[in-house]
Amino acid sequence: MKFISALIITFVTLFSLVSAHSSMLYPPVRGHPKNPNTAVQDFACIIAPLNGGGGCNPKPFPCGGYPMDKKVVTTFKAGQVIDVKFFNPNFQNIKTANPNNDQARHNGGLCEFALSYDGGKTYTVIATYHKTCPDIFFENWKVKIPENAPSCDNPGKCIFSWSWINAVGAREFYQNCADIKLVGNSTEPLPIIDITRANLPIFKNTITPEGDPKNTGNAKGSGPLPEDVKANLALKIGPNSSKPGSDKGSNPRNKNSKSKPSKSKPSPNNPNNGSNSPDNTRKSNTSPVTNPEQDSSPVSTPEPDRSPAHTPNQGSSNSLDGASCSTNGAMTCVNAGSTSEFATCDNGKQVIRQCPGVLVCQQSTPTTIACNFSKRR
Repeated sequence: MKFISALIITFVTLFSLVSAHSSMLYPPVRGHPKNPNTAVQDFACIIAPLNGGGGCNPKPFPCGGYPMDKKVVTTFKAGQVIDVKFFNPNFQNIKTANPNNDQARHNGGLCEFALSYDGGKTYTVIATYHKTCPDIFFENWKVKIPENAPSCDNPGKCIFSWSWINAVGAREFYQNCADIKLVGNSTEPLPIIDITRANLPIFKNTITPEGDPKNTGNAKGSGPLPEDVKANLALKIGPNSSKPGSDKGSNPRNKNSKSKPSKSKPSPNNPNNGSNSPDNTRKSNTSPVTNPEQDSSPVSTPEPDRSPAHTPNQGSSNSLDGASCSTNGAMTCVNAGSTSEFATCDNGKQVIRQCPGVLVCQQSTPTTIACNFSKRR
């Protein structure tokens, strides 16, 4: 018994020592030791960034490569507001913990919460917290499931994602995924609003988001900003609606920019898992911030790449690919309503991309597109 007790103490101590960072706790996360339904328990590295570090190897995107839960028990309804909670193994009892202790929150940064209907290939960002996120001492990180979210009961495909880019320290990218079920109010797919992809070798851009003005270190910070909570609860997801965090006067992706944060333009996500495309790198359309801690030199990056298995009229875009353009980020259907292809203006050059699966491109506004089912279906 003494040997077993000593082994347990040693194990818990080791977990505490190597686990300086945070993870999402609720909704229950794949691979998390506090998730009773997880298929694996990663005591040491569940809290590590996907970049690796602290004795942890790099983990693959998406979701760190953790398998889906053995049993999916978390169900959310369209319109429901949930309170996300965070976890740090060095703080087992928040009520009695010292708020000045180190929770390795790196002065906060940019947190994004998103839904995926295809196992993490595409995302719809539904809430954004700037500067102060994450922080284990606050449990009111409110996220609203969109009123028009369609149902999803496809194990392994329905995911609630948390991603975080830290404000201070080495450039790191964190992501946890929770397997969920959704009870929806709509049969229409949500538009794709991609998460911010940065600070990983597979993503060519590096960003440094703004940090918590109250605490430039790792202790308890300011908590959720009231304007973020208000924006997230008021958010309407749709082709003509504002994107998460779009009412902010500062860009969390570039602390030197005064423009509003930008994500990829809306393009419907397919709740029926119509996309069979590989997980191609999706890139943000903002100018990166060079950081000396990043070995590779960041470059400006275009809108997300979505390459479907089915590409109607493939090759019709040859004349546009590489052509000159003037409005960076503007997207134009190659043949609206007929093909999957669309052109994105990336730093003065047109880049051809495609809607996922059997979806075709439809022009939403002069500079934005949507991917939807053909009207002939």
